[in-house]
Amino acid sequence: MGRRAWWGVAAAFVLGAGAAVTVSALGEVTSGVTVSPRPPADEMPRTRQALVAKWEQERAEAGLKLPEGWQKMSTDEIRTAYVSQRRANAGPPPTGAALDPEFAGPDR
Repeated sequence: MGRRAWWGVAAAFVLGAGAAVTVSALGEVTSGVTVSPRPPADEMPRTRQALVAKWEQERAEAGLKLPEGWQKMSTDEIRTAYVSQRRANAGPPPTGAALDPEFAGPDR
């Protein structure tokens, strides 16, 4: 390979590296644009104790107590039960007129 070819390879490398740095810098600048002014939603409890406490709260809202033998459940099983209870407490999703009271139908 001749000297000109090596210079071409070196120039292409420098241009590519410069482009990569520019793109990554632009990505960092625009990443803050999507931050919401609202506080974050409830996070999933991270420890088993916190998860059991939240699950117990959700069950209490439904008028239930923790099931027999819950201590033998794995953390994943408790997490699944907690999420299921939370969804059950939220009720069914809104439909029909609750979504759009002014909707007159598809023939409108």
